[in-house]
Formats: sequence, C-alpha cells, structure tokens
Amino acid sequence: MKRKKLRRIIVDGKAFLWNYFYDDMDFVNYPYSYYLFVPEENQQLKVRVYFTKYEPQMNLDVYTYEGTVCQYQGEQTVMNLCRPFFAAQVIRYVFENCCEETDTGEVEIKDGEAILETLGYSDFYEDIWVKGLDNRIQFI
Repeated sequence: MKRKKLRRIIVDGKAFLWNYFYDDMDFVNYPYSYYLFVPEENQQLKVRVYFTKYEPQMNLDVYTYEGTVCQYQGEQTVMNLCRPFFAAQVIRYVFENCCEETDTGEVEIKDGEAILETLGYSDFYEDIWVKGLDNRIQFI
C-alpha cells in the first residue's frame, strides 16, 4: 500500500480521510511521524497530529498485528498507529477537543503523545530492558 494515498474511515457516523506518515530514511529526525486527518465533507480542513517520541515500526503497514508494546489503561497491548483502530481513537479525540469539522485551514497538533496518554496509553517510548544483560539499552 502506498503511504501517500489517504484512506477512508467512518468514526461515529462521519467519514474522514486519513493516513499515518513517516520517513523511514530520515534518521536525523527519527522518531518523527504524524497523522493527517481530513473530514470528507470539508476537505478545506487538514489536521496533522505529530509524534516525536512514539517510535513507528518502519517496516509495518496497516493490517499487521505487530507494533510497539505499551500499556493501555493498565493492561499490556500492542500499538501500531498505522492501524485504523488507533486512527479512529485519535480522530474522535481531536474532533471532540481540538477543532470542529467545519473549521478551515491547517491545524497542527505538536504533541500527539499527550493525546495518546489522555486516551489511556503509556510506556510507548520508554527505555527497553534486555533479559540477561546488566546494561540498560536506550533508543534515541
């Protein structure tokens, strides 16, 4: 699937175009990614939600079950922002709390991680411990 194409999703009976973007060759700004949301009925509005701590799984696409291990409301889960389930949660939050579907122009939300945390996700960008090793491994 080409990443440049926007996909259609229905959230609470309303249609949106969306995709999750990252540059797998941009090692200087890694991890840097964003959602783009466009209400289907108002394509004059473009909303970008930026992530600077969540590490996208560079080789993944929309329907894989792999992703970043994290906590969701205290339970371990796997998060993959390429999947429609996660896009729907963020769309719902953004259009309830940050902007209206009738707005126009471009809206940039710089701290997507804060939205994920508000939705109940945590530990999606913490240091990783490797069994059998005494040293802590950090991904920067």
